[in-house]
Amino acid sequence: MLIDRRSFMQTMGAAAVAGAAMPMAQAQGNTIRIYVGFPPGGLPDLVARAVAEQFKRSFGVSALVDNKPGANGRIAGQAVKNAAADGSSFLVAPASGMVHLPHVYKDLGFDPLTDFVPIAQLVENDFALAIYPKVPAQNLKEFAAWCQAHPDQATFGSPGTGSSPHLMGLQIAKALGVRITHVPYRGSNLALGDLLGGHVSSMISSTSFVLQPHRTGQVRILATTGRARSATLPQVPTFEELGMKQLTLTEGTWLLAPARMAPELVEKFSKAALESIKSKEMQVVLDGQTVEAPVGASALAGQMREEYAERGAQIKAFGFSAAL
Repeated sequence: MLIDRRSFMQTMGAAAVAGAAMPMAQAQGNTIRIYVGFPPGGLPDLVARAVAEQFKRSFGVSALVDNKPGANGRIAGQAVKNAAADGSSFLVAPASGMVHLPHVYKDLGFDPLTDFVPIAQLVENDFALAIYPKVPAQNLKEFAAWCQAHPDQATFGSPGTGSSPHLMGLQIAKALGVRITHVPYRGSNLALGDLLGGHVSSMISSTSFVLQPHRTGQVRILATTGRARSATLPQVPTFEELGMKQLTLTEGTWLLAPARMAPELVEKFSKAALESIKSKEMQVVLDGQTVEAPVGASALAGQMREEYAERGAQIKAFGFSAAL
């Protein structure tokens, strides 16, 4: 059947629009669900909400964050592993969930290197040792002395057993030559609540998460794991400055999708996710130690494999093990 030039151009224009909207048409009910394995309020949750808003702007669809706390992020990871790879389901997780936990859990319920496709790294953070302000310690040396004198009160909270903050707390205790009992929680919010109430004497967390409580005097940050002091915390030293270079650590927050996602969808979503760094929602996330660290899909795939191998070697050298 013959058609005229105008009809042909109209048909091609409609096809182009349909192609641009293809990822969203494939999402069930035109809704994107971004899973987070931790309660609302923590760094992964805030990043996920910024990405969700950007997806709404970029694709004109509904996008929501589904918090599935528990099991150190494994529940959310399993949900995305088993989801359709059509652009309807994503996972926002700290890098440790993909490169650290496989070396400390016997069965995660997923294989990070084969069950997910990296979409983007958006931000990077370091960690902080924050203490209850009524603990009479103004610096790391005084905190070590207090722990030595009060072994029954020396505790540290973390977002969960096997997490990066958990391992970091064990390394801090080893470096200080003291015993500090680990208290695991189902997310940073719960750990912070107990720190504010004095139920634990210290906490290991992303620095950005405890920055505001530090500013208001509700907690006291003694040291951070960054490579250099933060401009927002110029008075707080790094562990490296204090002679503990082995405690230098930064961690990315990653956006991932089910491994079966088509390459063209990966690129579309990666581009949109990286645009979220400029958003007003992400500016809230970037207050404090959290910094922009944009990495696209293909580069992140290589980075993920490298960090997986590096973290495995570190954990083996430290001798950490978990019967989980």
